[in-house]
Amino acid sequence: METSSSRPLKLVLATVAMLLALVIAFYIGRATAPTNSGSELPSSIDQADSDSSATPDSAALAPNQPTYSESQTDENLVRLLTEQPRRDADDPRALGDVNAPVVMVAYEDFSCPMCTKFFLETYPHLKEYVDAGKLRIEFHDLVIFPNYGSNFAAHGSRAAAEQGKFWEFVETAYRVAGAGNHPQYTAESVVEIAEKAGVPDLEKFRETMDSPETAEAVNAESAHAMQKVGIQGTPFFIVNKAVITGALPVEYMTNTIDKQLEEAGQ
Repeated sequence: METSSSRPLKLVLATVAMLLALVIAFYIGRATAPTNSGSELPSSIDQADSDSSATPDSAALAPNQPTYSESQTDENLVRLLTEQPRRDADDPRALGDVNAPVVMVAYEDFSCPMCTKFFLETYPHLKEYVDAGKLRIEFHDLVIFPNYGSNFAAHGSRAAAEQGKFWEFVETAYRVAGAGNHPQYTAESVVEIAEKAGVPDLEKFRETMDSPETAEAVNAESAHAMQKVGIQGTPFFIVNKAVITGALPVEYMTNTIDKQLEEAGQ
């Protein structure tokens, strides 16, 4: 059932999608080299395959176009957004100071090409904010491509997290995926990723990955993202009071973080 707090988010997402379409259209028009995806960009976050929003990472931000995502002002929406960070000091799926002034809640699917693009192109730049104590990144599962086996990878990431190797697993998975189409996973390939990522106890990894509790946790987090928060596509980011959909250029992402830091008095 749609809640009163999720309805304003969907309205905001429609507006955000329209603004981002202007930004993306400019980038695509300026691109001089073809991309691998060949797919058109979504016009709304409600499209499950929002990962088709490929944009040139080197494109300059255009004059008179949005250069960052504005903070939301609707009281119910702001409450919903600020409820999503876990802020758990012992969270193995989070990176950065638990008290960092800005938290980026990242909703990702391991079979999403634009999640791969974000991790390979944008994430390295965000680590500078993490290392400076300004940003905390929290990974949240949003499995929308189980037909490509992304649920196996999500289960594997949690099994790796239990052995303190979550981010190593994520980095290895996305690097193995590479650019292009939806990467596919099997239980066997996920174990291979874990081995490459340095997970020490592969037998325990398999047990955790295959456990009903792990599947339930992944399903519950995905359902929460879709039903409570109202998200239907990946990647999707909540940055304090701002929302970003798609793998937008690095500058757009860092500008949004900088704006949230400014609003936080940093």
